Amino acid sequence: MGLLLKILIPLLGAALAFYFYSAPENFNEAEMLRGKRVIVTGASTGIGEQMAYHLARMEAHLLLTARTEAKLQKVVERCLELGAASARYISGSMANPSLPEEVLREAENTWGGLDMLILNHIGQSGFTFFSGDVGHVRSLMETNFVSYVALATAALPLLRESEGSIVVVSSIAGKIAGPFTAPYSATKFALDGFFSSLRQELIIDKINVSITLCILGYINTGELSPAKTPLWLGPFQPSPCPWCHPALPQLLEPPLPLQLWEQYPNPSKLCQALTQQPWGHTEPRGPLLLRAPRCACSARSCARSWRR
Repeated sequence: MGLLLKILIPLLGAALAFYFYSAPENFNEAEMLRGKRVIVTGASTGIGEQMAYHLARMEAHLLLTARTEAKLQKVVERCLELGAASARYISGSMANPSLPEEVLREAENTWGGLDMLILNHIGQSGFTFFSGDVGHVRSLMETNFVSYVALATAALPLLRESEGSIVVVSSIAGKIAGPFTAPYSATKFALDGFFSSLRQELIIDKINVSITLCILGYINTGELSPAKTPLWLGPFQPSPCPWCHPALPQLLEPPLPLQLWEQYPNPSKLCQALTQQPWGHTEPRGPLLLRAPRCACSARSCARSWRR
């Protein structure tokens, strides 16, 4: 009997999950979004641009925002070609405290309401050691977090009327902290905390506005060049060891002590030497406290998972 229960319970769970989470045969996402009034921020390039095109194919009404007006004009033109019911834009920086209200005012004046708010914009932040620049952290928090809160707050009255949705594009950096992204990661953790809490409050108040957090992994949106980024290529590809990366001397600020480069001119040998040293090296900011996954170099110790 015990063995039978061990078999039946997982099967029952799988069957119930399939029943509740599988889409019905007549499910049509295009029909769900046809004619819906949608704001997309950060829509001039990358993920925001592609979302705008996807929504345009579904014949939604679009209001796009981003910093660069020339790029926004091209995206709006393309959206209309793809079948958007309407498409317009407002250019400006979300670091401007008045822009969120301006965007929502435009939506209300043009459409008389709103069905979906997609928050996707980000401020510029380097992939490097934290320099101690508190002003940069404050500015980035304003763009990556406070403006999201301001837009959602201004949109909530309209979304309550339409029983609409808020979609927050976030990052794995807001779930798992890693090196070189301290200010950016802080803003993403803040998004998770605020919108996850707000979602629960809306449920308690029985307000039918959904909040979705999209937790994205590392994505090459065309903004990054090999010389500027990543000490990895992707979660399923061999990645160059941080110590063997050809651009490493330029990426580190300050770089590793010069004597190390002179002592180990071969990158693989340098990698082996550094990974054998105890962590918490006394040199300022070095060596890096990480190891790369599936390193492509020949140093066995680099093939371990990332760890402190």
